[in-house]
Amino acid sequence: MNVLLVQPPIRDFYRTSIRSEPIGLAYLAASLREDGHEVQILDCQTEQKRAVPVPSELSYLKDLYPFYDKSPFKLYTGFYHFGMWWEDIRKRIEDSKADVFGISSSFTPYHGEALGIARIVKEWDQRKIVVMGGAHVSCDPEGVLKSPDVDYVVLGEGEVRFSSLLDLIERKKSEDLEEIDGIGFHRDGALRIHPPREFIHDLDSLPHPARDLYDPGRYRIGKRYSTTIITSRGCPHHCAYCSAHLIMGRAFRARSPEAVIREMLECRTRLGTRLFDIEDDNFTFDRDRAKRLMRGIIEGFGEEKPELRAMNGISFASLDGELLQLMKQAGFRTVNLSFVSTFPSTIAGTLRPEGGIGFERILEETERSGLEAVVYAILGMPDQSIEEMVDTLIYLMGKRVLIGPSVYYPSPGTPLFQRCQERGILPPHSCQWRSAALPIQTEAFDRLDLSTLLRLARTINFLKGKMDETELEEGLTWKGLFQVLKNQRGKAKAEVKGGEEAKTKVEVGERNGRHWMELLRRMIEERSFFSLKREPNGECLILRERSSKRVLDCFLEKAWQRPVLKSRTGLWALDK
Repeated sequence: MNVLLVQPPIRDFYRTSIRSEPIGLAYLAASLREDGHEVQILDCQTEQKRAVPVPSELSYLKDLYPFYDKSPFKLYTGFYHFGMWWEDIRKRIEDSKADVFGISSSFTPYHGEALGIARIVKEWDQRKIVVMGGAHVSCDPEGVLKSPDVDYVVLGEGEVRFSSLLDLIERKKSEDLEEIDGIGFHRDGALRIHPPREFIHDLDSLPHPARDLYDPGRYRIGKRYSTTIITSRGCPHHCAYCSAHLIMGRAFRARSPEAVIREMLECRTRLGTRLFDIEDDNFTFDRDRAKRLMRGIIEGFGEEKPELRAMNGISFASLDGELLQLMKQAGFRTVNLSFVSTFPSTIAGTLRPEGGIGFERILEETERSGLEAVVYAILGMPDQSIEEMVDTLIYLMGKRVLIGPSVYYPSPGTPLFQRCQERGILPPHSCQWRSAALPIQTEAFDRLDLSTLLRLARTINFLKGKMDETELEEGLTWKGLFQVLKNQRGKAKAEVKGGEEAKTKVEVGERNGRHWMELLRRMIEERSFFSLKREPNGECLILRERSSKRVLDCFLEKAWQRPVLKSRTGLWALDK
C-alpha cells in the first residue's frame, strides 16, 4: 500500500528543535518498506514558526511570562506554531498518492495538532485510512479512537503491528484484526482495544531507520549534521512520573554494540553525520554493555570520533568512574543527569532508584573525567514544598553543574497522574499537562511560586556563566554578590509610578550589556523580579514583574552565605 507517515506541527511556548527528528517514523518506514509498501515521511515540524494567540486554557500564564522581556532572566518570548502551516499541510496531503496516513501523536498536550492532521485527511477524502500511534496513543487509546477522524490506533512498538494491520487492510481481512495485539479499531459500533502482549526482542533484526525519506540537513546542531540513535528500548524502573513503559515496556532490550556502530558509521559515510544523540529510555542501565559500546565507538571511529549526547537524560544510578571516562573518550562532552530532588522522601515517593555510589561521588567522577554536567531537578510535584524546591536549587548552585529545572507535568497512565486525579489537582484540559503550563498547584505552592523558581534557576545559571567567563569570581556568595552589584550600580533615572506598575527608565548611554546588574540588585533589595523592555526609541524600561515574595524570601535567607560555583559549560548547554 501507499503510506504517508506524518509528524504534526506543534504549538507551545518553546520547542527543542534539535530533538525533533522523526526517528520513530523513520524506523516504521524502514520496516514497512521492507515488507513491500511504498512509504513517504512528511515532517511538519520544520524550522518555520509564527506567533499565535495563547489558547484560552493557558491564558492564566500571560501575567507570568512577559513576552516583551529582553533580560537574560526571561522565560518565554511568545506562544508559537512550530512547523508548516495548515494550508501547506493540506496541499502536501492532497498531492500525495497515499492510501493510508500514519500520524504520530507523541505528547498528550499536542494531541490536538495530531487530530488536526487527521481532520484534514478526512475532509479531503473520507475513504482514506487514518492510523494513529505514538506515546499519547499508548496512554489513552480509547480517547484517541473516539475521534471520528481516526480509523485505527497502534499501541507500543509499531514496526510489526502496523505492517500486520496494513496487510489485513490490503487483503480486506478485517475479521482477522482480532488476532493482532497492540491495536485498536471500531467494530459493530464499539471500540475494540487489544493491549500489547509482545515486544520486539531482537532489535538487531530491525532495518536501520529510513533517514533517506527526509532531508538530514534539517537536523543540525550549529553546522554539524546530527541524528538520533537508539541503542536500546525499555526501562525496568518504576518511576511514578514516567510513562515510557507504556510504549516500550519494562524489559530492557538492547541492540548489540556492533549493530549500533555499523549504523553510526553508515550515517557518517552517507549523511556526513558528526553528532549522535542517544535517545534510549535508560541508556546506561546495563553498565557493562554501555562500556562495550563506548569502547567500540572509540575503536570504530578512531581519530575522527563523533560528538555524543544523551539529551533524554542519564540515570546516575548506573554510572561509575570507568564508564564516565569511556564516555569522554568516545565523544561525550556533557552528560545530562537526572537528579529529581535533595529530599529523600520525595525520591522515595517517585519510586526512583538512587544507585549504589551516590550522587556526590558521581559528580566528582564526572569532573575528574573532564565531562561537564547539566543536572535536572523536578519542580512542582504534588508532595513538594517551597522549601524543598529552594533547597534543591541551592544545592545545585553549589556544584559545578548547570541546573536543568524541569517542571513536573502529569502523564496519563502513571501513578503520579492518578495521585493528582485522586487529590483533585489535575488541570481540566489536557493541553495544560505540559511543563510550561505549570500544571500542578497544591496547598503548598502555586503557579506564581513555580514561575519564580524557574527564574531563580535561570538566574543561578546566568551567574555560573559569568563565573565561567571570569567576569565574576567563583565562590561568590549572594551577600558578596549584592555588594558587587551595589558597587557597580549604573546610573539610572527613576520614574516611579508606584505599586506593581513601578518603572525605571535606563538611560540610552547605559546600553552596555550590564543591565543585568541593576535587575539583580533590585531583585535582592525589593524581593521581586524585574524585566527589561526595549522601547521603539531605543530606551530600556525596567518593569516590576509578578513574583513570589515567599519564594524569594526563602531563597535569599538560605542562600545569603552560600557560594555559587561555576558550571564549566556556559549557558550554551541549555540554550542549544
